[in-house]
Amino acid sequence: MGSTTRQADAELIAELQRGSAGVSFDSLPMPHLSIDDLDLRAIQKDFLAKRMVDEPMLQSLRIVVKEQNRLVPTRGGVLLYGIDRRQHFSDAWVQCGRFIGNDKGDIFDHIDIEVPLPRAVDEIMLFLKKHAMRGADFSEIRRKDLWSIPIEILREVVINALVHADYSHRGTPIRIAFFDNRIEVESPGLLLPGMTVEEMKRGVSQIRNPVIARVFKELELVEQWGSGIPRIFHRVKAENLPEPVIEELAGRVRFTVPLSANRSQAPIQTGARHLLYTRTI
Repeated sequence: MGSTTRQADAELIAELQRGSAGVSFDSLPMPHLSIDDLDLRAIQKDFLAKRMVDEPMLQSLRIVVKEQNRLVPTRGGVLLYGIDRRQHFSDAWVQCGRFIGNDKGDIFDHIDIEVPLPRAVDEIMLFLKKHAMRGADFSEIRRKDLWSIPIEILREVVINALVHADYSHRGTPIRIAFFDNRIEVESPGLLLPGMTVEEMKRGVSQIRNPVIARVFKELELVEQWGSGIPRIFHRVKAENLPEPVIEELAGRVRFTVPLSANRSQAPIQTGARHLLYTRTI
């Protein structure tokens, strides 16, 4: 597959079978559930200023589909807005941690995020900002916040992980690890068959989760499919920042964003356990 040789385990074989049939994991129906298993209030709140939330709208986004003459949620619908999402997809959550130093030997703070996937973006960014330093630029008429971490780049990386994670993969959730010198975003599942890291950088797009991707696009969390990764690398180059690293390892994709030394990232002191910055939330 591409430039790699992979062991064809049960999960990969199932993905290959779905791909050959033109079916995605998140578009499959869950006939044992009903529309009542979706958090309709959360959907209405997210789409309040964008679209009327009714059954035709839910069907057009494939959050629900007709199955034996009744409306049932798709796997994507449950992953996005399921009331008991963890009951059906035990690893569909996000684990965030702030570590002391540059390895996982000592954790300072952590949080588990289990909100609907579109809202997880802001929850993750709040956690990262909580452990970042914020300054201000008064050179223009309006104050401009300056962060010790590349906020916009990290937001793109986080969205990419949420949209492209392999939610059929069992074992670990999406993980965000904040170290003194870098931030790692890991999502379950390897790249889709035939896709390589270099092709991703060039904007070649294969959508693993079209239902999730469509909802994120409707909510304007993504601009267009395939544009996120090239935009990250263009922005890094424009801001003269260290280039991120994308790796496939142990059934996961890891996106590492190095933290530039000139952004003055304050380390956590291991003695008194005090932060050398002001909390932002």
